Amino acid sequence: MGGGGAADHGHGAHGGDFRSKVWSMTGGPYCRPKHWRRNTAIAMFGVFLICVPLAMKSAELEQRPHHPVRPIPSQIWCKNFGTKDYKDFE
Repeated sequence: MGGGGAADHGHGAHGGDFRSKVWSMTGGPYCRPKHWRRNTAIAMFGVFLICVPLAMKSAELEQRPHHPVRPIPSQIWCKNFGTKDYKDFE
């Protein structure tokens, strides 16, 4: 019942280099993808291309109903900060 026996069952535990049989998304232990610098630059440019307009639109649409308790970074670049009348609703 418990198994055992002399069968190897394809595990290859009796020596040899198992690293050539390892699969991973990053390519395994000897990963050196072609053009990795170019691909990284393209990916970073894509992230930059998406995030900058998104941040600009976010700053354009930002509104605060109350004054912040302490200074926040978006006060620097938010154009409509300070133009709204702040009323205390207490």
